Formats: sequence, structure tokens, C-alpha cells
Amino acid sequence: MRGLVTGARGFLGSRTAAFLEERGHEVVRVTRPGGATRALAPDAVELDAGDPSVRDLVAGCAAVYHFAGVPDPSRARADPARAARENVGTTLNLLEACAEHGAGLVYPSTVRAGAEPPPDPYALSKRLGEEACRLHPAPATVIRLTSVFGPGQVAWEGATGAIAAFAAAALEGEPIAVFGDPSRARDFAYVDDVVPAFELVAAEGLWDRTFTAGSGRATTLRDAAEAVRAATRSQSPIETANETRIPAAENATYVADGVSPELRLDVRPLEEAVSAYVDWLRRHPAAQGRAGA
Repeated sequence: MRGLVTGARGFLGSRTAAFLEERGHEVVRVTRPGGATRALAPDAVELDAGDPSVRDLVAGCAAVYHFAGVPDPSRARADPARAARENVGTTLNLLEACAEHGAGLVYPSTVRAGAEPPPDPYALSKRLGEEACRLHPAPATVIRLTSVFGPGQVAWEGATGAIAAFAAAALEGEPIAVFGDPSRARDFAYVDDVVPAFELVAAEGLWDRTFTAGSGRATTLRDAAEAVRAATRSQSPIETANETRIPAAENATYVADGVSPELRLDVRPLEEAVSAYVDWLRRHPAAQGRAGA
């Protein structure tokens, strides 16, 4: 099967593209011109996912895996209009391509998009992208993700995510900072356990649905920090600041909504997943020379 992956140099896009190729699929990688430079990034076609000319690349593809966009809440808060353009406008462009060429679109969203109302510009932009998928005639499926982490996510290269930030601090011998309420929870899922869900949708033709993909387990931020400290064998203290350093939307718990059906995933325990991630991170070029690495 031939598939197109946008955001192919990003965390989820790069990992998904590699997985699809390992499974014998032909992959067309597309990345934004002038995007962030990352170590170990493969070659890709440099083309904005919102550019009408990207539609030509969908010809011959059975599926489009759309990872391009604004992937984190802080950037969406800083520029809500861009978040809407990147998370909704590009999606509409690719839906038009899918309708033209007979492909289906897999749209990775977030569990926070299911909150009523969406709690921040990031969740709202993703929710609007979901609505574009539901309203457009092209086959499209939404996968609401929980807090995915693992290989390919590098804080030193600008990646966001609690476990990535905790691991970077621990490997540098710096305090592991948990801002806001340390008892708020996330559903942490290892990236290599999640990416098979994207292939599953296209391979089994599970179109025009909304799924959730995660571990099904809630973990507090404090417990996640403890798991990172154990995996890194770090002496870094865990510092909590239960004040106002983070936006209100970030100080909430986000796990599966219990409404969207969950995809069949074999998700490893958090401690095992964190250890595997730390082992990968120690070998990553960005980690070389870091204190404690």
C-alpha cells in the first residue's frame, strides 16, 4: 500500500513513516519548507500541506496520514490563527486531495478536543479539524491521542511533552520541574505502541469514525516524574510549584473520554516504556555530552 505522510520529520510523522516502511508499504514523506532541523531525519519532499500542489502527491496513495500542523498547546496559544490554519486549513486541502484521488485521510487529534467546551486554542483547532473530516465527503477517520512519548521526541530539539522535559532535565542533572498540580493525570502511551493504530485504520478500511488511542491508564505528573528519575538513575530532585506558572487548561487531567471507541493496542507498562525511551535518548546525538548521559 502506498501512503503519504505529512509532518514526516516531526515526532509522530517520522515514527509512523518508518513503521509503515518496515511493514512493506511505500511511503511519500512530506515536510514543511524551512521546518526544524532534527538529527536522524530522513529525506522528504519539502512542501506545505496547505499548498494546493501537494494534492498531486496523493495520486496513487491509498491513505494520507496527516501529522503536519501545530502540535502543542503553547504554540497554539501564542498564535491561534496559525493553529487554525495549520490544523484545519491543511486538513481541508488534503481532504480535497483524497476525494480527487480516492484516498482516505487519517487525522491524529487529541483527547482534549473531546472536552466540552474545548479548553484552549489547541483543542479547539483540533476539534475544528475533526469537524472538517466528518463533514467532508472524502473518507476520513479521527484518532484522538492521549499523551504519546518516546523515540523521536527530543526536548533539546524543541519537542514538547512532560516525559520528554522530565528526561532532558534528569539527563542533565537538573531538577525535574512539575509545574501546577502534580496530581493531575495524563494517559501516557509509548509511541511505538500507538503508531500501528494508523496503519490499522487504512488496512482495515475503518473510515468515517472517531477512535481513541492510548494506554487506558491514568498517571499523575508526579508519578511520571518518579518513573523518569528511576529510569535515568538520576539524583535530580523533583520540584513542584502548585501556583500559577501554567495556563488553567494545562492544569487539568486529560485521559480517554470513555465515549470514543478505543483501538486495539498492545501498550507496554509505563515503567518499561520510560526505560526504553531513556535508552534511546542516551544514544541520540543531541544527548551526547549532556551531564549524566
